Amino acid sequence: MTDPSEIKVIRKRPEPKDLDSGRVREEGKELLQALIRGLVDHPDSIVVSYSFGDKTTVYKVECDQKCLGQIIGAKGKNINGVRAVISATLARKGVRAVVEIPYYCVDA
Repeated sequence: MTDPSEIKVIRKRPEPKDLDSGRVREEGKELLQALIRGLVDHPDSIVVSYSFGDKTTVYKVECDQKCLGQIIGAKGKNINGVRAVISATLARKGVRAVVEIPYYCVDA
């Protein structure tokens, strides 16, 4: 058994009072667009849009079907890496992010 005095308490960081969630979402969109465009041969075909609710922002990536394999990568490694970067970056600013790719769903 561990001694109760040795238990480490981790508290959620308080959200900044001056947080502009609209600006944060736009920065997330620009970051996602830059990451995805760096993966494909035809970067002009990439369009990123987003919709949001109270706590979650859903980023939707639209692309040509020929770019889809490059975005997803072998066994989904590319898109999972992009999702991890976007989620971690926006989570630090208090925004939950989900990245959707056409014809490809997230493994539950």
